Amino acid sequence: MLSRPEILLQIAEIEVLTPRVSAYRLVSPHGERLPAWSAGAHLNFRLPSGRARCYSLCCDPANKAEYWVAVQREENGEGGSLEVAETFSRSVVVRADPPRNGFPLAENGQHHVLMSGGIGITPVIAMIHHLKRSKASYFVHVCARSLKEVAFRDIIQAEVAAGRAALHLDGNDPARRPDMAALVGTAAAGVHAYACGPAGFLKAFNRATESWPREQVHVESFTPEARQAEGDKPFSVTIASTGKTIQVSVGTTLLAALKADGHDIATSCRQGICGSCMVPYLDGEPDHRDQALTDDERRDFLTVCCSRARSASLTLDL
Repeated sequence: MLSRPEILLQIAEIEVLTPRVSAYRLVSPHGERLPAWSAGAHLNFRLPSGRARCYSLCCDPANKAEYWVAVQREENGEGGSLEVAETFSRSVVVRADPPRNGFPLAENGQHHVLMSGGIGITPVIAMIHHLKRSKASYFVHVCARSLKEVAFRDIIQAEVAAGRAALHLDGNDPARRPDMAALVGTAAAGVHAYACGPAGFLKAFNRATESWPREQVHVESFTPEARQAEGDKPFSVTIASTGKTIQVSVGTTLLAALKADGHDIATSCRQGICGSCMVPYLDGEPDHRDQALTDDERRDFLTVCCSRARSASLTLDL
């Protein structure tokens, strides 16, 4: 089983961005350069309780001396954001996996349409830094309830003033929400559309881009959702070391089936974001549903927390 090296990060500064969102500046406790990353990447934090939570890096990827993440406090969530608020104090050292990117900018993109809803602004901020420095063509749509709830307001308002962004404030009134299809526009060669935000926002985005080539549409969600999808089928998994076959039924994750058979798989986010549960496969065609693995990694690995099989069976190198 693969092990992930951890990095230690010290909280150097805390900035309140909105009534519910705080940003944290993270540096090396020893003054070292931090691991490189690209716009769209996230950190998977190992919290004191044992929870793991992923937060997008929301600063300039060119800055190797510090990271910034922003966390929205969710009173009725699963407890991760509340633990961050309680334990991420100035000078505290926290643990995280090195940055991973499941939401990268398209290297061949000629124009980038960036869509953010609520706290989904965080990876978009890093993208703005990169695209502006690269003198690339882009436009940003920021959707929120009100101006006071827009994180990184200064950056966004500067982009609006420069003609590179638009703010859409609906006052939490569904009737005032913008027409997603009109914002995204129509597909054209070299145009890539990106979206990060809550489930309803992403569903609207997916409907608006249904006719787009799939390789030009990029989505990220840090909200846990049911992994069962229409058309899911049962499949079998063979363990290479023993030859034993395990059945994975509809509605049961591969992770759950493996654990029920006694396989101790290291897990973290259980959302297909962090990559902690990646295991090698030898045969079969996985249905990759993660946001963690690169295309190269997917040729040999899958994440057992959310992946299923397109073929009738898989053989895992376990």
